[in-house]
Amino acid sequence: MKYTVSREKSEVTLSFDTAEAEWKDAENKAYAKEKGKYSVPGFRKGHAPKHVIEQYYGSGVFADGALDELIQSGWEKFLDDIEKKPDETLTPIGRPSANIESVKGGKVKFTLRFPVRPEVKLAEYRGIKIPKIEYNVSEKDVDDEIRRIAERGAKIEEKDGAAENGDIVNLDYKGTVEGVAFDGGTAEKYDLTLGSGSFIPGFEDQLVGIRAGEERAVKVTFPENYHADNLKGKEAVFECKANSVSRRVVPEPSDEWAKEVSEYDTLADYRASIEKRLKDGNARRERTEKENAVINAVVDKSEADIPDVMVDEYLDDMLRDLSMKLYYQGISAEDYFKFLGTTEEDYRKENREKAKRGALTRLCLEEIVKRENITATDEEAEKKYLDSQPEPEEGKEKRKPDERELSYLKNEIVMDKMLGMLVDCAVTE
Repeated sequence: MKYTVSREKSEVTLSFDTAEAEWKDAENKAYAKEKGKYSVPGFRKGHAPKHVIEQYYGSGVFADGALDELIQSGWEKFLDDIEKKPDETLTPIGRPSANIESVKGGKVKFTLRFPVRPEVKLAEYRGIKIPKIEYNVSEKDVDDEIRRIAERGAKIEEKDGAAENGDIVNLDYKGTVEGVAFDGGTAEKYDLTLGSGSFIPGFEDQLVGIRAGEERAVKVTFPENYHADNLKGKEAVFECKANSVSRRVVPEPSDEWAKEVSEYDTLADYRASIEKRLKDGNARRERTEKENAVINAVVDKSEADIPDVMVDEYLDDMLRDLSMKLYYQGISAEDYFKFLGTTEEDYRKENREKAKRGALTRLCLEEIVKRENITATDEEAEKKYLDSQPEPEEGKEKRKPDERELSYLKNEIVMDKMLGMLVDCAVTE
């Protein structure tokens, strides 16, 4: 079967011109597949000769099947040719669409069109100008981090005195509007942190000064934008009883405290480790922002005719990432879309341009890797894997990565090398 090849942007067209013998062969194949569908008087179903079925049902009874056979044969021939002589510019990235141009006297002309990886008009990627990105760690940053750690380890202790802002009051309360209790207005042994702003405006302020065992009537007005329509703007009275008053006791950072919360014996050593951790975090942040700045600058000035199939594949990846994040939060993607009052189809439409940009970014990065001939060895991948594994039990060795893991790590290493090269070549403005 003969065909010619033409390409326009990211679409290839195969033009086929078949001979009569090929048409007859296709008809015979269609007959062999379809004859069981036809009943002809005097013959068992599926056993009537081809010419008898054609006389009974019409000469073109197997035409559609024959066309399908020709199209499939043409596509398989092209794929076989590509496998024998690989050509990246003609390698399909999606299924073809067929169009019958003409059928005359057993001669058929048809075309197959399919998407291929687009050519990238890659912008200059060396010497990209990016803004200066720098994050420093100050003494205050370290002090703030130590304070946050200490606050997370605060202990709750009951107190005898009056409640102050920041204290925790354990409450029984019952709310009424015009003397009638309402849904959600009653609770027992509820811990309320005064000053947290978690209750109706004015509620917590009126509990400042309350003591354990004391009862107090709290009068408030529900906001006009309150979520329950029957309570909007209404005045309410909450009869409250304080069961206990507690306070959060934040430990004072010291050598003893450092020993309790860390592997270090002194506060100075623990402080130094925190400073290093913050600096390492800032270095990663700087690196990521520089990489993004360079990538965006290159992609902004690069071009490619992105086929729909690549955009759809990127959207598939986005949805998989979203589903995975939701999974770890205990939410299904279906429930997530229902909660937002939208659908997966809406998500795809709303994010199509973002996916197109993502697909272009992938193409640009892959093209840079190709031009720079950046590679990774099995040895590099194996070392990266083993370095990431915890030390094994005594007498045991670390497990070596399998082929799938090696392939994934090699891709990571190649990407790291490429991004490192881009950042090193960038010029800070």
